[in-house]
Parts: sequence; structure tokens; C-alpha cells
Amino acid sequence: MAKKITKSLEEKAAERAARKKSTDNVTIDNLMKKPNGKDKAISARVNGTTYMNFKKICEARGITSNACLNMLITDFVRENKNIIEQ
Repeated sequence: MAKKITKSLEEKAAERAARKKSTDNVTIDNLMKKPNGKDKAISARVNGTTYMNFKKICEARGITSNACLNMLITDFVRENKNIIEQ
């Protein structure tokens, strides 16, 4: 009976691995199809105190720091779009 359980566990593990692989592929495909997909990254160095305050504000507002930075950049681009349109 122990062999049956081991075989069953092995089969379940193989099925789980196959499901995970197919899910990963679907997720990647969905991300690649989105027209507004985010494919660029920005890195910035900031003062430690400023960073901690920024994180606290984001947490208080219930948003991630990444979402907040995206909003800030979007607002900046919207306000300064006339510079690149000339």
C-alpha cells in the first residue's frame, strides 16, 4: 500500500508541475499581449529619510510605492508633454 501512496504523490507532483508550467506560459503570454504593458524600469537613489517617509505615505494611502511612482511619472509627463511636442 505504501507504494501506491508514493506513486500517487509522484503523479500529483507531476500534474502540479505541468499545471504550473502551463499557467506560467499563459501568464507570460497575457503580459506580452497587453498594449500598455510596462517594460521599462527606473532606478533612483534617494535620501534614507525621504525614502522612509515616502514608504509610510504610500502605506497610509494603501498603494504600493511602485504604483505611486507610476502616478508621479505619469503626472510629470502629462504636465510637460508640450516640451516634446514642439
